[in-house]
Parts: sequence; structure tokens; C-alpha cells
Amino acid sequence: MKHYVLTLFVVITSIIKSQTPVYDDLIFEEDSTTNTYKAIGKNFFHLKSKKGSGGMAHTSTADSNKTAKITDIILVFSETSADAIAEREQANRERWENLLNTYPEFFQFNTNYKTICQCKIGGDAEAFKHTQGFYLYFAKDEPKPVVISEKPKQNSNEKTTDTKKTEITTAPEKPSNKEKTSAKDNQTSKNTKSEKVKPKEEPKVEPKEEEITKTDGPDQTSTIDLSSTVKKREGYTKPKKAKNNKLCRPPFYGSGEDDINIFFKENIALDKKTTRKVKGDESILKLSLNFDGSVKKAMVSGPNTLLNDLISAAVKSMDLWNPSVKGGITTKSEIKMTMKYDKSTKAIRPFETVITPRPAPKCSKCLSDSEIFGD
Repeated sequence: MKHYVLTLFVVITSIIKSQTPVYDDLIFEEDSTTNTYKAIGKNFFHLKSKKGSGGMAHTSTADSNKTAKITDIILVFSETSADAIAEREQANRERWENLLNTYPEFFQFNTNYKTICQCKIGGDAEAFKHTQGFYLYFAKDEPKPVVISEKPKQNSNEKTTDTKKTEITTAPEKPSNKEKTSAKDNQTSKNTKSEKVKPKEEPKVEPKEEEITKTDGPDQTSTIDLSSTVKKREGYTKPKKAKNNKLCRPPFYGSGEDDINIFFKENIALDKKTTRKVKGDESILKLSLNFDGSVKKAMVSGPNTLLNDLISAAVKSMDLWNPSVKGGITTKSEIKMTMKYDKSTKAIRPFETVITPRPAPKCSKCLSDSEIFGD
């Protein structure tokens, strides 16, 4: 029994660890300001960041929000001297890893990560100090609508009728023999009519197959196993640099949007029965790409497990992406796609795509490697 419990504990622990990301899996948006950071809205709480190792100190505020749905985590740090710039990468890594070690619950499937530098050489370090740290924004639960059922108003005429009936029944007169005979005849005729007229049976309404297979439960999140399908791009042992450090592009599959739609259409086979089961539902596919365009990690989330499984199977046969380029250097990136059935093409395809880091408007064109690197 002890051996069984120990084995179960190890399995559960390994599952939790596989769901929790590590620092190298995180994709950050980056921004800077010369002023002190101001939080947006009211649905957030603040934690002091910490450099070094060993994790962070627990706080009652953070502990009480462990089950909250965290939408964004923003790290605000300060740089008021040129020396601090050289230490930025290592210092921020330590800050994020301390938060990861202490509160892994905050790093969820749909959480976005951002770093904001309060950068001003010779700026007021003391003023910046009060606003730096982690800002964790959470989704506010919407109150459920309260349905108040009103009692039907009684008609004044009905009240009068009831009163009259009561008055009559409280002082009944003895019926005569003729009235008794008449009453018996009426009762007999009523019974005869009721026997002849049978009530109509209501037809049984059986639920349609589509209604049976639909699932309205909570989202199921799973990590796609890519261990046997990992692909690496040749010539990318380290991030590739272009001659022009102003060139940039977002990550893209094949030659652009059309190719990713074709990929899912060819790799997700749909018959009539399967279409009925996935139609109307949607799943969120999240891909973490390396600097060479290879898929480092993939996760899928949604209430329809069949749709999740179809997408997972397709991703395993996915080819290399063209990596994101920022400042003339290939970088890692994250792609989040809303996947659902498209009636016009009769296929599962992405309907909404979010890229992190968010590309600038001038990077909207899908430039090839030969155009950027001269290959």
C-alpha cells in the first residue's frame, strides 16, 4: 500500500511539473518608460521582486490568490545608470525564477508575460523603487444573474367568484328527489364521455446526436508530446544575425497564412460524424518557438476533448516555422491560435492568432531568410 501511494505521489508530482513552465519557456513582451509605472484598473495585486536565488517570501495577498485566473504578469524594474544595463538579463532572470519557484500557480496556460523598464539615466531611483516589482492582473468573476419569479396577480373578478362559491357551499340546501335523479344522470353521461375521449399522448423527443456529443464542461489543458517529432533547422546553432539590424518579421508557417490553413486541413481528417461532434466548439493552441523556428513546446486547451485530440495529432507532424526576427536577430516567440471549424472550407483552421512578442506594424510582411540574411 505504501509503495502504491508513493508511486501515485510521484506521478501526480510529475504531471504538475510538466504543466508548470520554466524560465526558458516564457516569452516576454518588452517595453520601457522614463516615468514611474502606473497600474491599469483595479484587478491586480503587487509583489516585491527579488534578485539572487532561494525564492520569494510568501505573502497573505499572494497566498489568497493562488486559485485566481491570472491574465498578465508584468515585471517592472528600474535602470538609472549605464552599469545596470549590462546586468539586466541576469537580474531579470533571477527575479522571474524566484517568482516561479515560490508561486508556480500564477503561471497558467493563457497568462501573458511582460517586462517594463523604468529607464532614465540619472533618474530618481527612490521614486522608481516604490513602483517596481511584479504586477499580477487577474480576471474578475462576473456575478451570476438573479432570476426573480413574480407571483401571478389574481384577477378581481376571480376573487368575487370564489367568495360567492364559498358562501353557497357554507349553507347548502337539501336537494329534492328530482334534483338527485337529475344529478345522477348528468354524472353518468360525464363518465361515459370521459371513457370515450382518451387523452393524446405527447410524442417523445429524443436528443439529437450532436446534442449528446457536445461538451459544456471546463476546459481541458494538455501538453502535446513532441519528443519523437522534434525538428531542427540546419545552420541555426545559435541565433542568426542579419547585416541590417533594423530588419524584423513575425514568425510564420510556410509562406504565410494560406499555408498554415492548408496544413491543418490536410492533417485533420473530418467525416460527417466527427464534424457534428466538433462543430461550434473551439480550442486554444499555444506554440512556443525556438530561435530557429522549431516547436519547443505545444499545449492545447478547450472543453471538447475530441477537438483537442485532433489538433494535438496534427501538431506532431508540423514542419519548422520561419522564426521571428527582431533587430536583425532571430528570436524565440509564442503563437496562440483560436482553432475551430470553418463552414466555408469544411476544415479546422485558426480564426484568431496572437503573437508574442507583438510585432511592430512594419514587420507585418513575411520576409524570407534570403531577403533578411542573404542565404
